[in-house]
Parts: sequence; structure tokens; C-alpha cells
Amino acid sequence: MAESLFFNKQIKHITQDPSRLWIWDKATFMDEQRRTWLPIILQTENHLQVLLRQHTIQVGQPLSPSQLTSCPLPLMWQLDFNRKYRASDFSIWRVVYHIEFCGMEDILLEKLPNPECS
Repeated sequence: MAESLFFNKQIKHITQDPSRLWIWDKATFMDEQRRTWLPIILQTENHLQVLLRQHTIQVGQPLSPSQLTSCPLPLMWQLDFNRKYRASDFSIWRVVYHIEFCGMEDILLEKLPNPECS
């Protein structure tokens, strides 16, 4: 139990999410402050989630959309309302959490079902 309390005190919940996240190359997104985010795709039967970890890396030239045709993620996410992102493919993603733990910032996004398919 003491271990659980230690971890809870180390987690900082962040309420200011990036306004935009643009794909830079197949393994990197960049926000409006030029911070780089590395995506990890989490696919289950019912959900598609993406864990974005803010990690400063040196980037080269951005890839063009035609060079990113095989990328399974949207080319851009734009913060909309109620902590939801509207993606360039018109999908909606909700922020499950945005935390900082041990100096690492993580955002977990979950793709919401398309209302037209329900």
C-alpha cells in the first residue's frame, strides 16, 4: 500500500493538452511548441488507442502526406472540445489521460466509434 501512495504522489495530471499534433515522420508527431511525441499503437478487439510519449529527439525533414500513405494514424490531431481531438481523417479521439510521471509526459488517446456506424 505504501508503494501505491508513493506512485500516486509521483503522478502529475496535466490539464493543458497540445492544441495540435502533426505527423512529422512515420514514428514522430510534433506539437505547436515543436515538442516531439512518439506514438505507440494499442489495438484490441474493441478499441484503438495511441499512447503518445513526449520525448525530445532530433528530427530530420518532415515527410509529405504521400510518403505517409501506409501510416495507420491520422496525419494530424486538433484539440476540439471536452478534451477531444478531431483527426485529419474526421475521426474523434478522446484524451483518456495526460500525465507526467518520473519526468516523462504521456497522453493516451482513444478513438471513439464513428456515430454513423452505430
